Amino acid sequence: MYQDITLTIENRIAHLQINRPECLNAIRIQTYQDIIAGLKEADASDDVSVIVISGANNVFTAGNDLADLVDGDTETLMACVQGIIETSHAVTKPVIAAVEKVAVGIGSTLLLHCDMVIAAENTKFRMPFSLLGVCPEGASSYLLEKHVGPKIAAELLMTGRFFSAQEAEKWGFINQTCEAKEAINKAMELAGELLKLPMPSLLETKRLLRAETAGKVPQVSRDELNAFVPLLVSDSTQARISMMLKGAK
Repeated sequence: MYQDITLTIENRIAHLQINRPECLNAIRIQTYQDIIAGLKEADASDDVSVIVISGANNVFTAGNDLADLVDGDTETLMACVQGIIETSHAVTKPVIAAVEKVAVGIGSTLLLHCDMVIAAENTKFRMPFSLLGVCPEGASSYLLEKHVGPKIAAELLMTGRFFSAQEAEKWGFINQTCEAKEAINKAMELAGELLKLPMPSLLETKRLLRAETAGKVPQVSRDELNAFVPLLVSDSTQARISMMLKGAK
């Protein structure tokens, strides 16, 4: 049913795993579509109480597949970005992310829509939009400040620098760090603790926590993409990304 993810449901936990290990689980259009469908399936299932998201081979994701950004189907790609943000933010059940090694671009902004995040201590995070010649996406221009404060948000989004799991934990971007290759185990342990609690209470708590942002996130994401596309299709940005692709080969 899915090409770029696996979705398993066991003991009331849905495990959605990004599964493109040959390219560090980079997210292409098909991956977006699969994640969106997988989240909706898990959220609608009566057999699921908690959702855990991870990446294959102990790697979360290197972010958007750059090949999609160069002379690709921009309209479909932007619809997918909008779709994953609206879907992930609207999921009614608790979502826990298990992050290992890298969480770049959409890999980092997607975490802003998860309820809890556990990351291996060797994980590197990055939102490299300015380095690519584009602007923030994933409603990160709105949500990141709420997580880490305005000054850190400005630094991370403007410089596009890598930041460590230790920094992410200190700022409140993630909940906790763990040893390498242990993120999925810790996330499953946390999911198991949530399963011991009354589900109606968890659902209502999440609804109340999201009440302020639920209506605003889709519009912020659309505004970001309206700015993102002209930057993306400009000659200078296309040349910059093409050079990055050549350097990666």
